[in-house]
Amino acid sequence: MTLSKALSGQPFKVDPISCFEAAQKLKEYQPASVIEPWAHEPKVDQFVFKALFISVCHQMNWDVMQSAMASLLFPNTYDRLDEISAVTSAQITDLLASYPKQERVRATERARILRNTASKLKELMPDRNAAEQRLANAFLEGPDGFYDFASKIEAFTGDPFEKKPRVLAHDLFREKVILFNDPENLKPAVEYHLIRLYLRTGRVSTEDEWVREKLSGPREPTRDRLVRLVREAVDDAMRQTALYAKLDAATLNYLEWQIGRAICIEELDDELAKAYCHPGNSYELPDDIQKLCTEGCPMNSFCRKLSDPKYPWLNEPQFQKAFY
Repeated sequence: MTLSKALSGQPFKVDPISCFEAAQKLKEYQPASVIEPWAHEPKVDQFVFKALFISVCHQMNWDVMQSAMASLLFPNTYDRLDEISAVTSAQITDLLASYPKQERVRATERARILRNTASKLKELMPDRNAAEQRLANAFLEGPDGFYDFASKIEAFTGDPFEKKPRVLAHDLFREKVILFNDPENLKPAVEYHLIRLYLRTGRVSTEDEWVREKLSGPREPTRDRLVRLVREAVDDAMRQTALYAKLDAATLNYLEWQIGRAICIEELDDELAKAYCHPGNSYELPDDIQKLCTEGCPMNSFCRKLSDPKYPWLNEPQFQKAFY
């Protein structure tokens, strides 16, 4: 069998028992109130800021990018949409001049996305009153709901799993910028930290040797279909985990994303696992999540990689797309 043959079907499977076990660890999570530095700004400006920031936040550190964009876009974000729709690549270069991985800045691309997003937001919400109406009595689903609104903005299209609009919905919900009337329609936002976490814990797994070799071998770009298939399986597993844990998708996403990026890091191997996965370790995590990690990684008691020596250290597939 070859990799092409493996990808002609669905080589990944979801393990409901592992999803249930994870949920038992995660259901104890009590999220702290989210109070960002811009919480005092008008809700419309927070909404516009989040849309602009998330439109350009890919393949860069989330916290660094959000802080940089806040310094550029506040205050009076909505009123400055015309100004933002003329932003230049030089401005983005200066804004991110201290970022350690300069090859990821891609100032021309981000400036273009920012200009397009600002112009479209102004077109969809031509005045502040229209923007305020967008936030009032808001729904996620349905005609003119949030997902429909986001689908009209180029930066939020092109991804079959709608990562960016889903992440945007999560942030607006968690920070109480918009009080959606149908929060049950929040959807998982599958990205690479989560893929890695779900593969290693065994909630999503593959027995195909070609796929395993691809995901445990050298870091190199892989096939679009492999990425789609693993994201499809992780999406399913996240929905099951959220259901068993009785957590909304936004809370689960945030919680597991933090665990994935701080504990289940890409560089893990059998030796490093001693310093990341087991009791006695501390992590750079928000206090509310740190409480779940007093005995090491919350998943260590059932993690497939830790319990099965023959199971490889799988990593997320490498994929150079703005929504990954």
